[in-house]
Amino acid sequence: MMSDFDAKARRARLRLIVIGTVAVATLTAGGVLGVMTLNADDSDLKQDAKPTPSAPASSTSPAPSPIKEFTPANAPRIPLLKPRSNAEGIGTGFEHSSLGATSAAISYWQDLDLLDDVIARKQWTAIAAKDSPGTIDQGVTEVRKVREGVGLPPSGGSPDGIAFSTSVKAALTRSLDASGDVVNVWLVFDRYATIRDKGADDNPLKDEVTNLVLKWESNDWKVTTDPKYTALVKAPHSYDPASKYAWADGWRAVADG
Repeated sequence: MMSDFDAKARRARLRLIVIGTVAVATLTAGGVLGVMTLNADDSDLKQDAKPTPSAPASSTSPAPSPIKEFTPANAPRIPLLKPRSNAEGIGTGFEHSSLGATSAAISYWQDLDLLDDVIARKQWTAIAAKDSPGTIDQGVTEVRKVREGVGLPPSGGSPDGIAFSTSVKAALTRSLDASGDVVNVWLVFDRYATIRDKGADDNPLKDEVTNLVLKWESNDWKVTTDPKYTALVKAPHSYDPASKYAWADGWRAVADG
C-alpha cells in the first residue's frame, strides 16, 4: 500500500509536470510558444526537413572525401559562464554578450526554487526586468500550486524529504533586436526528484522544453515578458542531438549538461 508520504511525493512529481510546462507558458506572450515537449506532435515546433536521397555514385568515380556534418552531439558544447554575483540565492552578474545571456538563462532555470514560495519570490525579484513585474507573481503562483498539489499550505518552506533539481542539457539563443540587447533562449532540460529514504527519482521528467526572453538591464540579463519582445519569439526546429538540422538551426549541447 502506498504510504501518505509516497502519495505526496507522487503528487509532487505530477505537479512538476505542470510547472515544467504550464508555468513558463505564462512567462511568454500568449503561452503559444511558451513550452513544448520534444516527444509531442506539436505543430508549433518545426519538423526537420527530410534529406533527398542522392543518386548512387558511379562505380568508376573516386569516392568523395567524407565531410563531417555537425550535430549537437558531435559539435563543440556551450562553455557556460559563471555568475559574478549572487542575489537571494540565485546567480547574477552575467557578462553583456550572447554567451552571457545563454549562461544566465540556464543558470536561472536550474537554480529557481520550486517548492519554497518565499525564496522563489526573492529569486524572481532579483532576475525580473522592471517592465515585467507580473513575472514575479506568476513564478510564485506556480510554486504555490505545487505546494497545494502535495497537500502543503500555499505558502511556506520546502517540505522535508522531497527535493527537486533541474539539469539543462541544450540551448538555442536568438537575438530579438538589432542591438543584441534582447534575446530569446530556448532550453531543453530534465527534472529529477530526490525522495527521503528512496534516493534519486527513477522516472524523471525528460526532454522538457521552455524558453526565457532576456533583456540587458542594469548591467545584467533580466527576464522580461513585455509583449513587444515576446511577440517576436519564433519556434525552432525540434531538438535532436543527432540532427544536423537542429544544429544548423542553432541548438547546442551544454557543457556538463
